[in-house]
Amino acid sequence: MTPRLMTPLISLAFALAGLLALEGLSRALLTAEADLASTNPDWYQYTPELGWERRPHFKGLVAGELHRHEPARYLREFDEQGFFAVDSPQIGSTTHTRILAIGDSNTFGWGVPTRSAYPEVLDDLRADADVINLGVSGYSSLQGYASLVKYFDRVRPDVVIASFSFNDRRVVPSDSAADSHEKFTREAQLHRFDFREKIYLYRGLERLLMRLHLLRSRGDGHATVDARTAPTRVSPEQYRANLTRIARFCRDRHVPLIFVAFQDNPAHSEHLRAGLAHQRAGRPEQAEAELRIAVNMENWFSDLARKHLAMLLEQRGAAEEATLTASLTLPAWKLTHGGRPLRLDSEYNDIVRAVAREYGATVVEAGQVLAQDASLYLDLAHPDERGHRIVATLLNTALDSLLHPPQVAAQP
Repeated sequence: MTPRLMTPLISLAFALAGLLALEGLSRALLTAEADLASTNPDWYQYTPELGWERRPHFKGLVAGELHRHEPARYLREFDEQGFFAVDSPQIGSTTHTRILAIGDSNTFGWGVPTRSAYPEVLDDLRADADVINLGVSGYSSLQGYASLVKYFDRVRPDVVIASFSFNDRRVVPSDSAADSHEKFTREAQLHRFDFREKIYLYRGLERLLMRLHLLRSRGDGHATVDARTAPTRVSPEQYRANLTRIARFCRDRHVPLIFVAFQDNPAHSEHLRAGLAHQRAGRPEQAEAELRIAVNMENWFSDLARKHLAMLLEQRGAAEEATLTASLTLPAWKLTHGGRPLRLDSEYNDIVRAVAREYGATVVEAGQVLAQDASLYLDLAHPDERGHRIVATLLNTALDSLLHPPQVAAQP
């Protein structure tokens, strides 16, 4: 080999060796940082079938959950199939009635220990039944139907309990960000082929540049939408279609279906509801005053208040203020799970009741009972342990009527 070729090759070899050394150093530093921080892996994993699902063999705390006391009580543990470990023994053969609960974070038991979520409390209340909790935080009705199809033959339930609404009503920046199998496939591929987090040198440089404010976080992008026209993860029409698919799926297999209807925390949505009540009664000034309070509270229902306030302003001719009021800024990370709700819980609960009437399903009005006492909520929508026990008791009564209907004596 000529000296002219040797020089660049030696330089390239030194450069590669230097990069490998930096990669090794980055791995050591970031691994040590992770060990010191005691961070847990995400409890979920992305999948084209369901959007995301529980991570098999996960054991730890779920990020973002409230742990008011004794964090050890809030540990989540999933088996090799992603079922709650406490439910694993019930998946096999049993002489008990098998009940499958599908739903969102209220069914999952967000903010309460696993054994305190209403499916597990119901399991404890009924000696004749095994209740398997398949709720997943963040799920919409489309994901609920997909999970029912995926797990039905594995569980072979005698009764299905379904509860969805809150996540369906969350705003997204465009129709392409609404829930669909195409969206889930796109998200799963994006996370599958994103190798940036696997290269420790890249991660180290990225963190350094962000700390020096020379690089923005990947979640810093945003989209601006109009609350009056912005779509939700699941539209009312699609919500009805998803619940209809769940009802037909159960009917075709002769499995009774129970819908659980929840409501948003009345303490968080008080001024919003008061404003809408004034609007329906033809009192626009009072409606505007209440809606402005709801907007200024800047809670989870403020965007919905913005939507109705903007519509009210538009009606009285204040077009410019209406447009300004309706403007919402959504961070890029809201593309998958959505932002705040842009539809009322009552609108979607009416759809639940209509589908139940059409297909002979039972509706348990848990929200109406919980809304009588706002202290039963942990936050904007999630019941506390007392609330979950109330929901389980209501379901237990409904199951008594469903599984053991009263006998009517034959007339001679």
